[in-house]
Amino acid sequence: MARKATASIASSAQVERVRDRIEHWRMTRTKLWPMPEDLWREAISLGGRGSVFAVSRALGINYASLKRRVADAQKAARGRRRSNGFVELSGAALLGATGTVIELADGEGVRMTVRLGVGAGADLDVAKLVAAFRQRHE
Repeated sequence: MARKATASIASSAQVERVRDRIEHWRMTRTKLWPMPEDLWREAISLGGRGSVFAVSRALGINYASLKRRVADAQKAARGRRRSNGFVELSGAALLGATGTVIELADGEGVRMTVRLGVGAGADLDVAKLVAAFRQRHE
């Protein structure tokens, strides 16, 4: 199956690898299931760095679907960048009146809540906790 590359991104080694994985999935699937999300994520990553049309053509996937998914991923990324700088602290919780509650959330809706009883967590490194939560996106 020969495909003519229309942009330099479409001839890169990474595109070749993803195209091979998609072709393997197509040849080995037993039912007409949608393409797995891990393959879509790789295609979206390529489409976000180059011409969506060239990538869709090189990978042999639907242009409109890839374009929509790339746009959705870029919108979500903008939302994550805007929300990364906000930290809300409750004075009452920090004073230990009801214990301490630390809530972290990302732009994708993933949340982490740490509840400490009154007087607990004096040696908790909040900065490390926040850094570990944010690092899972990198």
